[in-house]
Amino acid sequence: MFFSVLIAHYNNARFLAECLQSVLAQTYRQWEVILVDDNSTDGFEQVIKDFENDSRVRVIRNEKNMGCAFTKRRCAENAMGIIAGFLDPDDTLHPEALEIMIKAHQEKPACSLVYSTHNICDENLAVIKEAGYQQQLPPDTPYLLLNDGSIHAFATFKVACYNRTKGITAFRQYNKAIDQDLYYLLEETGEVFYIDKPLYNYRIHKGGISTLANKSSAALAHYAIIEEACLRRIAKLKLSKGPTAAHWIKKYKTRYYKIHIINSFRHRNWMTFIKSLSIYPFIGGMENIINYFKKLPKEGISLLRKSFVES
Repeated sequence: MFFSVLIAHYNNARFLAECLQSVLAQTYRQWEVILVDDNSTDGFEQVIKDFENDSRVRVIRNEKNMGCAFTKRRCAENAMGIIAGFLDPDDTLHPEALEIMIKAHQEKPACSLVYSTHNICDENLAVIKEAGYQQQLPPDTPYLLLNDGSIHAFATFKVACYNRTKGITAFRQYNKAIDQDLYYLLEETGEVFYIDKPLYNYRIHKGGISTLANKSSAALAHYAIIEEACLRRIAKLKLSKGPTAAHWIKKYKTRYYKIHIINSFRHRNWMTFIKSLSIYPFIGGMENIINYFKKLPKEGISLLRKSFVES
């Protein structure tokens, strides 16, 4: 089975060589790298020069900066492998990552998505700890209905399953939630399986797209992705009939309104906030808002007071 390692690169030249070396060091040899550069302004060209002579490394360049979502979508569109997985240019793979993933996909033909746990590392890639939030999904519980990060790197998927979806949403407003977008899409095309072994080294540094100062904006993008995925699944279920479809429609509507309430609150869209609460006042919306107040009591209360004063 041929594996496509997908790398969406932008101004991470200082880490890129180490990233690519981790692919070259894989025990499984039937792979390609699809590296799409998003019009970098750092030393990318100098770094990639050492790897472009390897026919397995295919480099594609965006003519202008398009954002991470567009770039990751372009990576997936150019994958020639049967199995694919994203590797961020500031991270690295365990030497046996591809071999273990290929074996799992062969043994789990009904799975669209196979993922592992990962090591959380410092800027020098020294392991701080193994991530503790990844796990196998609970029985009969779609990932979309969970409030945790059970699915994370290293996440790999069957390209044929991805091709049955609409593809990664390529808009800039989703630049910090692309991975979640991908997981929700893949969950709609097959089963999901977890490997309890760290096959990926996740580097924490100041420029990370979803770490440190970027966590808040990443959360907002994730809320938008959840809303879109819920509406997509509700629309599909409405084409079916019977109690099973009705059961899941209710589940996804509940999830949608819970997120919609928080999202409208954080965006200070008070009319939508109040309307959402009035439509679904007893499904946990108030509980979510109360929890939000507990985390940011001064900011939350002052924002709410200010909004009513201004209105």
